[in-house]
Amino acid sequence: MGAEFWLRLAGYLTWLVCGIPGFVDLLASGLTGPRAITWGIAFPLFGLALALCRTEAMRGRFARLSLLAVQSGAGLALVWATKDGLPAGTLVVVAAQLHDQLGTRAMLAWVTLQSILLGAIFLSMAGPVTAIAVGGAFAGFQMFAIATSWLAHSESAARQDLLRSNAELMATRELLAENSRVAERLRIARDLHDTLGHHLTALSIQLDVASRISVGPAADHIREAHAVARLLLGDVRSVVSTLRDSGRIDLSQALRALATTSGPLTIHLEMPERLDLDDSAQAHALLRCVQEVITNTSRHAAAQHLWITIAQRADGIDLHARDDGRGVPELRWGNGLRGMRERFEEYAGRIEFQSGAGRGFEVHGFMPRPETA
Repeated sequence: MGAEFWLRLAGYLTWLVCGIPGFVDLLASGLTGPRAITWGIAFPLFGLALALCRTEAMRGRFARLSLLAVQSGAGLALVWATKDGLPAGTLVVVAAQLHDQLGTRAMLAWVTLQSILLGAIFLSMAGPVTAIAVGGAFAGFQMFAIATSWLAHSESAARQDLLRSNAELMATRELLAENSRVAERLRIARDLHDTLGHHLTALSIQLDVASRISVGPAADHIREAHAVARLLLGDVRSVVSTLRDSGRIDLSQALRALATTSGPLTIHLEMPERLDLDDSAQAHALLRCVQEVITNTSRHAAAQHLWITIAQRADGIDLHARDDGRGVPELRWGNGLRGMRERFEEYAGRIEFQSGAGRGFEVHGFMPRPETA
């Protein structure tokens, strides 16, 4: 359980504790009339708005800000209804949620407005000294809540960056290891062909000549040796062909390592058990494009899920990715999208991006095999 969980738990506990004065007054019949009605509406309304702020259905910025405004109004109403300063703790809970939605100046303006309205309520109840003291104290509490929330978000973001960097490092290591294995197989194939293959060919020729000029039992043994040499030469050629045929880059392990990033984003990767590519540079380009998709989704999409499908066709590789994030109303070509397009075009491929407000982000790409490009 991370800092986000504890901050959320603290928010619910603060809301419940802030309801104690109202409950006590209701039981003692000290809270009646409009104030009782106001408390009866404001207390559950604050809890409902606080809960809705964390639901999937309220992920839009406008919806979240509207719920925060409801919480602010409900918190101030609780203070007015109970004539007590304890329910003002709900305003601290509101301040702790502002970091997700507003910039620094907007947060300061929001806290200032809440503090002024709180002071105005106490001004009408207890005079200017109490109003200034309570308003100033809770302004400090709210600033502390904002700082705590900012530190929690920074720690979470740093942890996610570290996890993402580690996944990228693991993917790069897998690709380098696969490149090394392929290079070693090709080296062994060349050595077998250039040394053992040539010597066996020369031996076969000499035995063939010897069998033609020999007679008697010796000729029979020479012909048998010639047959064995030809069989051995065929085996060497078969081994060389097998090594060369297996000299393709298997990108599957590197991609799976890249998709192991944990945290808020869940990555669903669908691909063949083996994803073989002939060109190591092309494999590297595809890996970097998938990495860019994951990075962009983690940082900008505010998504919970990312689906990546990679299909191997006879003429190339299909890439499809989509997320359930907030999307963008208008596509903007940043360095990441330009880099992906350049990598695909470098190998005669194509890539398209689709998005819309509230519809997530979608990527369609195709990279042909080098011989079919």
